[in-house]
Amino acid sequence: MKQPVNSVACLIVTLCATVASVPLASAQGAPLQATSTPNAYVYVINRVSGGNSQLDGYNADSNGALTPLPGSPFWTFTASVQYWALAHTSNWLFASDANNIYSFSIASNGTLTQRSSINVEQYANSDEVVSLFLDHTGSTLYANEENVGEGTQGNSILAFQKNSTTGALTYLSSNADYPDRRGEGQGDQAASLLSFTGNNEYAYNAGCDQSVPSWYAVRRNNDGTLTRVLIDPTIPSNPSGSYCPFGSAADPTNHLAVALFLGQSGPTQLAVYTADSSGNLTTNSTDANMPTTAVSVPNALSVSPAGNLLAVAGTNGLQVFYFNGGNPITPYTGRLAWRETYDLGWDKHNHLYSIGSGAVQAWRITTTGWKQALGSPYPMNPLALTVLSK
Repeated sequence: MKQPVNSVACLIVTLCATVASVPLASAQGAPLQATSTPNAYVYVINRVSGGNSQLDGYNADSNGALTPLPGSPFWTFTASVQYWALAHTSNWLFASDANNIYSFSIASNGTLTQRSSINVEQYANSDEVVSLFLDHTGSTLYANEENVGEGTQGNSILAFQKNSTTGALTYLSSNADYPDRRGEGQGDQAASLLSFTGNNEYAYNAGCDQSVPSWYAVRRNNDGTLTRVLIDPTIPSNPSGSYCPFGSAADPTNHLAVALFLGQSGPTQLAVYTADSSGNLTTNSTDANMPTTAVSVPNALSVSPAGNLLAVAGTNGLQVFYFNGGNPITPYTGRLAWRETYDLGWDKHNHLYSIGSGAVQAWRITTTGWKQALGSPYPMNPLALTVLSK
């Protein structure tokens, strides 16, 4: 069953657009000034006029501010595609147009060159790739392919071995039992991702099947293939109803943030689970110690590389929390954005990037304060995002 995703619409479009474009004041002062030091390369699939899409690249300076890379856009696609996906290693970027996966080499200055492609329809039981993700070694690329019609079955996770010299992908295997994690919004790609724990052995996602919690866990084998692990973690109770888990994100060790959605009109709270050596998940989260997020229904969760911050994107914006290992997640910022936010990416220099309705946003966020980067939000129509930290 598809997850319910509630759209948040502005009643006065011009007013909302004006408010969204104003740089936000932070607890630490005005927006940061740009410098020229490259800290990351940010790649975005951007929908342009005529329904076409292009792959843009940006240099992120030491304060997170973005400027276009020379030669960008690096690739254009002339057909309208609903689901785009991006993933990367240190030297390769992978892009999917729902039916194919393209490999691009990444030069030392961030520029991209297409090297190969593979049609994935021949290996799948379903229709469209909605997300791409890699294991921590970057040797195996996984494509979550899902049927797009109501009530359809046969969703799968395809595994591909990456050639480190050419970027070419070789098909390994398919897990054809992956449940539908899509909602009704642009954030479907992020909500369908599996998240690997720090030891690269187990990966997880969670959702609901006809209002019943549905956990999906796999163990990664030495050859990159995935084996299903059956788990049934405890869901915290709430006197006002039953929680539905929706999306997850692992920290650099063995902890997992999970969004728990309390019905159509209830709040979304944030639980933390701990994975043991067999892949089982346990939690000390309760309705009393789980914080509530203001972003409404989550589209994506992402733990910072340092493991101490959790970003949550949703139908009602973006918010960041303190992530405390196996201890309860605690509040930090209010909403940093009010537009619907689809996907997130951190670099290793305390910068958070997000894509949402009509813009890419960039922030510098530490445990003591946050500031929006100079020029953010950057107006465009982003469909997918990946961040390569330098």
